Amino acid sequence: MKVRFDQAAPYEVEEMDAPFAKPEGRELLARIYRPRGEAEAPLAALVDVHGGAWSRNDRRSGALHGRGLAASGVLVVSLDFRQGSEAKHPAASADVAAGVRWVRANARRLGVDSRRVGLVGNSSGGQLALLAGLKPDAFAGTPIVSPDGTLDAAPGDESVAFVLALYPVADPLARFRYVVGRENDGSGFDAKRLIAAHHGYFLSEAQMEEASVTRIVAAREARALPPVWLAHPELDDNVPSAITDAFVQAYQQAGGAIERVHFPGARHGFIGQPSADANKAVALMREFIGRQLAR
Repeated sequence: MKVRFDQAAPYEVEEMDAPFAKPEGRELLARIYRPRGEAEAPLAALVDVHGGAWSRNDRRSGALHGRGLAASGVLVVSLDFRQGSEAKHPAASADVAAGVRWVRANARRLGVDSRRVGLVGNSSGGQLALLAGLKPDAFAGTPIVSPDGTLDAAPGDESVAFVLALYPVADPLARFRYVVGRENDGSGFDAKRLIAAHHGYFLSEAQMEEASVTRIVAAREARALPPVWLAHPELDDNVPSAITDAFVQAYQQAGGAIERVHFPGARHGFIGQPSADANKAVALMREFIGRQLAR
């Protein structure tokens, strides 16, 4: 049976790691999820950006949705990238942009269609994915690993066909002010960890504002407005609905196509563990991808 995109398909998935970039002498790896079998035609590809408040987790964090999406007949490339423990904004964005360039530069070897590359990210990774989608070719500096193994720092095509964002921190400054406001509210909310994570990756509130995709869209600074699918859990106390609402409204007003899906009773981070909500999200993401590929 030859592999092709099928949102209902249960293809087996194989996994492997590969170096994709080398910023400042550090090798970054990608975990690649590939549907097993011979492809009928070059596959669409998704570059996956993990969450973790810009300071934790790695390329293995998205295994649940990485496998779930690859099983429908797409290639998923989940990235490691520099985080707040070692680098500041916009280092992670430069690494994500390099991930997109790497997929295109290695399209033949990977068996993917360079015209059909999308991004998926959750939480802080959702912010990074949206930022990369809105401002392609804006974050230079990370050399990619070429098919022959050499490093290539030349500019390349970083545009994407669509973005999937799960509970993204669309406005880092608004989220920072939200968690500061909850630092001593007595609820047990872990505000201190999130405050430290913001300070760990961003040098200042001005940088948080600069990285706000809501501000970028509202200020008409976006270089592209790819179609967006966005998931927001009802009980998200990490990224309150007001932050998501502001981004969705700005995107619509700018003329961008965005689909927001509510997940009643779900909490922030739900895609990371097997659940009915995670299954629903993967199924809906497959449907969205199918609609984009049919365009």
